[in-house]
Amino acid sequence: MIKSFIDEIEAIGEARGEAKWKAEAGRNMVLKALRRKFKQVPTEIEEAVLARTDSIALESLLEHAIDSDTLDEFAEGL
Repeated sequence: MIKSFIDEIEAIGEARGEAKWKAEAGRNMVLKALRRKFKQVPTEIEEAVLARTDSIALESLLEHAIDSDTLDEFAEGL
């Protein structure tokens, strides 16, 4: 019983670690795409991207960064 409880706690910890890693990678990809496309990224936009924690939402945001023609257009989708 204690062994299964410990296994469950470890699995939760691994899942949380993986979720944090995915979110960090997602934020980095969005910012990299914006910097590559627009060269300079205003602090407000960078902070808004860095505040995101949902990896699925960040994937959508990456697509939005790729599709946006201007930083203003991207900012509207934040």
